[in-house]
Amino acid sequence: MNQNLSGNDPKQRNHPNPDQGAYPGYPMNQPAQGGYPSAGNVNPDDRQPGQFTPQGGFYPPPYGQPGPQQPEGGQRHPSHDRKQPKKASKPKKPSNAKWVWLGILIMLIFIAAGAVFGYNSAVSARRSTQKEQSVKAAAQQYQLAMTDMEAGNFENAKTRLEYVLSIDPNYPGATEKYTNVMVSLFPKETPTPFYTPTPAPSSTPDTRGEADLLNTIRANMQSQDWATAIENIEALRNKNLDYESMEVDGLYYIALRNYGIQQINNGYLEPGIYRITLAEAFGPIDAVANNQRAAARNYLAGAGFWEIDWEKALQYYANSYQVAPGMYDRASGYTAQERYIRASFEYGQKLLTSAEQTSNQSLYCQAVDYFAQGFSMSANESFAPAATQASIGCYPPTATPEIVVPTEMLATPTVQGATGGESGEVPVAPIEVGTSVPLSPPDPSLGDPNQP
Repeated sequence: MNQNLSGNDPKQRNHPNPDQGAYPGYPMNQPAQGGYPSAGNVNPDDRQPGQFTPQGGFYPPPYGQPGPQQPEGGQRHPSHDRKQPKKASKPKKPSNAKWVWLGILIMLIFIAAGAVFGYNSAVSARRSTQKEQSVKAAAQQYQLAMTDMEAGNFENAKTRLEYVLSIDPNYPGATEKYTNVMVSLFPKETPTPFYTPTPAPSSTPDTRGEADLLNTIRANMQSQDWATAIENIEALRNKNLDYESMEVDGLYYIALRNYGIQQINNGYLEPGIYRITLAEAFGPIDAVANNQRAAARNYLAGAGFWEIDWEKALQYYANSYQVAPGMYDRASGYTAQERYIRASFEYGQKLLTSAEQTSNQSLYCQAVDYFAQGFSMSANESFAPAATQASIGCYPPTATPEIVVPTEMLATPTVQGATGGESGEVPVAPIEVGTSVPLSPPDPSLGDPNQP
């Protein structure tokens, strides 16, 4: 324990007086005063169990003596240089706000996607259900039409087959059966000759060309090549009018009807009207073909009054617009809707001019209606000033009335029994009371002057 007190200790060799301790005046080999044992330079690592090292490695000085001073240039015990570690500040927890918002955004995206997917699935399911029901209804009506045809009830069969074709124009066998029904309802009248000569015996005619033509016509009808089908039908009729006449006439009717509608839709109005009219010679046309033909006729009639009589043009194009607003002619390229809009504006302008000349308010109001009709379908800024002028003429601004405040009059008092006038009443001028002296109530101590 005292091995560090030998002369080999570097602290003792460097000390000016090796016999003294680390503080001057206190020898290392002498016992300390006050009854304390000499501790010397005790190494904390060499202390015995149960032995405690004083602060700084030395016992405190006796009472009444100055405390030891650290010599200049001395070294402090390594335990004095130990610094208490500072408490480490708690690290801030990273914020989870951005992850929360990201989760909410992802959840909203999934909800929106699920809603869209559910809506589309519901619409698809509904359309599929409607289509399935329509197909079942068409099949049922087709079977009922076959039963009506076998029973000779062609009118009901015609109605049922039209319903089937309105649902599915390519329904198997419906077009052929409809043709047979139409031919059965309206057969061609064959004139009875006055004399029927006995035909001379002849060889069996070769009908192979007619059969090939008929097969070609059937293929043309299947591919909806109406123009080629009509050419082949006319060639077959010119070659042999009696060959499968019922079937050929039915195919001719269908080809003419469909080709006429196709031409009208493609802007060839007059040829389309002609084809539908030819089809009518073989049987009555349906409502669809008849409406298309009527709309085309109104379109052409309105074009005849274009820029000449806007009122007539508007009437004809109104009919075309209601049936087929997209109908157009190849010559101008204007649709029925565009012509209807232009005619509405022009007729409104005409009414406005007439109203200005005659100062007729009803014409102004009629012009407002036609301008509004045109603006409801197209915003034509060139007619905006005229429409504003017509509106002002129909609803003119009213002048602001002058407010007259009546003057308050005072009633004129009268005196009963005085001479004056027929009633004996003499008017007395009103008494003016000055407002500079305020009126005061009577003194109650004076009593009532009306009492005796």
